[in-house]
Amino acid sequence: MTLILRPVTEQDRPRILAISAQIWDGEDYVPEQFTEWLADRDGEVIGAELDGVLIAFARRTWLHPGHAWFEGIRTDPAFRGRGAGRTITKYLIESARRAGAEKIHLSTYIENEASIHIIESHGFRRVASFATLEKEVSTESDEDDERDDVVDISHEETVAFVDRSYFLALGQRRFPRGWRFMPFDLDPLEATARLGTRIGIRRSGDLVALMCLRQPVGAEGGTVLNFADGRPDDLRRLLRHVHRLYAGRTIAVMVPKVGEREAALLPILRAFNYKTWDDYAPAVLVYELDLS
Repeated sequence: MTLILRPVTEQDRPRILAISAQIWDGEDYVPEQFTEWLADRDGEVIGAELDGVLIAFARRTWLHPGHAWFEGIRTDPAFRGRGAGRTITKYLIESARRAGAEKIHLSTYIENEASIHIIESHGFRRVASFATLEKEVSTESDEDDERDDVVDISHEETVAFVDRSYFLALGQRRFPRGWRFMPFDLDPLEATARLGTRIGIRRSGDLVALMCLRQPVGAEGGTVLNFADGRPDDLRRLLRHVHRLYAGRTIAVMVPKVGEREAALLPILRAFNYKTWDDYAPAVLVYELDLS
């Protein structure tokens, strides 16, 4: 039986949802993103079909001209071991190369050993690691409702602060945007362009702490905390302010962590009882393949 690769279409939605329902205990992000995937004319969603049944799929899009992004590589658990993930990965690498990609980027969960084996066998190298956390912020928070000196921060000042931050350095200068990670130096303004909330604390006119968040397209009640750095006391004040702003929502965070080194935000999230997948250890791995 031969695998057949073909573009995924709207007619495949029921099968895509059925496969996704078996991923991460039914909490896969693909169903929320599928409409956006199909609307992306610059990317492609490819499926692997076996005897007329769609058994696997993945998406290629762009982070930046010359920099492709792979995501959503999924295989129906009932059909694992048939080579579908490897076949799709090989196709997408060549497709990205033909489309002018100089590098390919992706992220994966640390326990996704099959995918890690496939991408590493194709030459992808690990470049960064992040802990992932989340919390549903109560609408009746018992946190102090202090009136602090939190102020809105401009896009330009945000870029300057992020550029010199330990958060960015520890993440190997990859800026987290959900499960997507943009090499900051490619285009700092673009890397931080989708941030809806940029708040900070100043002392003597200088910005000493910054926190950035965004509301993903299609997310119902979810908010992503993309960046935070500064002194611990200032970060705690900013986080309390964020909890008041986003009460009733779930806040998800990716925080850079390498071995014992961690961003200043991580112990603060721990103190605020953010839930973690892997006991606050790195869980999300970022990979790149150089095609140049």
